[in-house]
Amino acid sequence: MNHNVGDDFVREGILFLLRDLLGEVEARVIHKHFPVTVRGEPWPQLDRLTRHMPNWLNWRTHIARVADLLPGNPAVDLVVGSDLVVQCGAPVYWKNAWSTCAQTEWFAPLIEQRYRKLERSVPLLNLGAGSCQAWGSAGSEIVSDPDCRSFIDRFTRWSSVTTVRDKLAQSILHQCGHEVPLLPCPSIFAPEALSVQSRPGRYIALNYMPLGGHYDLSGYGGVALQRWQQAFCITARDLARRQECLLICHDRRELEEAKRLLPEIPRFYSEDWRAYLQAYSCCSSAVVNRVHGAVVAAAMGKQVLLTGNDSRLLMAAEVPGITVQPVDEVLHSFDERVAALLCLPAREKPEAFIAATKSRYLELLRPLLSP
Repeated sequence: MNHNVGDDFVREGILFLLRDLLGEVEARVIHKHFPVTVRGEPWPQLDRLTRHMPNWLNWRTHIARVADLLPGNPAVDLVVGSDLVVQCGAPVYWKNAWSTCAQTEWFAPLIEQRYRKLERSVPLLNLGAGSCQAWGSAGSEIVSDPDCRSFIDRFTRWSSVTTVRDKLAQSILHQCGHEVPLLPCPSIFAPEALSVQSRPGRYIALNYMPLGGHYDLSGYGGVALQRWQQAFCITARDLARRQECLLICHDRRELEEAKRLLPEIPRFYSEDWRAYLQAYSCCSSAVVNRVHGAVVAAAMGKQVLLTGNDSRLLMAAEVPGITVQPVDEVLHSFDERVAALLCLPAREKPEAFIAATKSRYLELLRPLLSP
């Protein structure tokens, strides 16, 4: 909750689907990057108090492991006491220089040590699972890794249903022997879940990430990233001279970079993830690095240019209204791509697309969750 705005959008989109099937539900949130929150208080409170602390030396994971050596209380354990367990979107399949999906901090304590030991039948839903590989990857680095394959096989077999949000994730699972449906990310339902309506555009929404994404998975290096910064700043300044712009900052790092690089452009930052839906609802179009910012803006009928450096772009490519471009392909033409976006005709909210996507999700979930 309030750890990553995009994660909040995904969670609310999934709850929107579950409420359609089950009526009002009580949702309890486990912070996957601090899985000890599954044990109930005081751990969620500690999580909130340390939310902005760097996770040096993976201290969160170490604390969670030590805590799980202590006797647990089944009455407050969020997995043990659950009627339904949901993995809410986010990258699930990856391998890079410093970690792999087989090493994810939540799978062992939440799924292996808790969910698999439940003595009653509780559905496990893996919804909106994505990949996170360098742009252009075919997934072979994951498929060829025995530990990654074992993780994928176990998680997919144990899940009552798995949906993926991008073509690479679907291909990776196919190469591992699992056929799963490709559906747009559940975050497209977030505006409707909170009854946020698209409003007449007052400004162009801008979002800048120094690496062009969460990580430099494509290995662009300092020179290319400096060029990306220069291309974005030159274009943003030119836009701001002609039209009202708003720099939407999803975290404190983006806020500080916006202040440093573009102090003349108004900024938006909030500790409340809901406020971001309102911010995107008022834009005329969006030029962003944040994938879920792109998704919710497009879901509200905005024209969006999304640039990035990893396979999360493929997830956004499934949503109408989003033009996807890898950073390295726009370094010398970013201003032209933005100008082309602004020349596109205004869009309506893609209601038919959202309704069809909702129907596909409900068709998968109804047999599992109907009373």
